[in-house]
Amino acid sequence: MSSTTYQSPYKPTPTSTQFDIFVRWLRLKKYRIEVTYGVYVFTPMEKVVFWTLFCVLFTFISVTLALYAQRSLTFFVRAAASHIHSRILSGNMVSHLLTAKHAATGLTTSAQTRGAEELMGGIAKNSQVA
Repeated sequence: MSSTTYQSPYKPTPTSTQFDIFVRWLRLKKYRIEVTYGVYVFTPMEKVVFWTLFCVLFTFISVTLALYAQRSLTFFVRAAASHIHSRILSGNMVSHLLTAKHAATGLTTSAQTRGAEELMGGIAKNSQVA
């Protein structure tokens, strides 16, 4: 008898190429999917249907991401650049943010005061709310 040791197909060897490593990674992903979703108990025809649907859906999602991600990313970058450019043209960004904060607070306060006056029927004009 020859003394050979078991060599796992999933364990890389020192002479593995990049292609071998990629194939091993794909096998591990396939194994993970089969164990997670119970594909290993399917009949051969059910496996064909499952893997066909899986490949079709994966392809559609990948193509959609490739087509629309570039468009969405381009739109986002242009919108952000336009927003930053408009802030720079209007002056110092920090002072603009501080004035916007105070303006928003003032609007909220005056709106609350008007709402309280309307609820009280004008009685609140001489009270502490106004």
